Formats: sequence, structure tokens, C-alpha cells
Amino acid sequence: MENTNAISKLNHEVVEGSIEALQEENERLCMEIDYLKKLKAFVQKKQKLQNKPKQK
Repeated sequence: MENTNAISKLNHEVVEGSIEALQEENERLCMEIDYLKKLKAFVQKKQKLQNKPKQK
């Protein structure tokens, strides 16, 4: 009986660690997506300004 409790506790700790690691990775990926969206908007704005004909 004690052996199954130890195994169950170990499994629980492994699952908790996996969940925490996945949550951290998810947060990092969300931040990366936000950065890439801002970078894309910046590049598009810069290209739009370059394509504008210069007024004399």
C-alpha cells in the first residue's frame, strides 16, 4: 500500500512539473507572438513610407 502511495506521489510531482513547464513555454510563446505582430506592423509601416512618392 505504501509503495503505491509513493508512486502516486512521484507521478503527481512529475505531472505538476510538466504542467508548470508547459505553462512557462506557453507564456513565452505568447510573448514571442506579440513581439512578432509588433515587428510585422513596424515593417509594413516602414515599407508603406518607402513606397510613398516624395513631394517636391
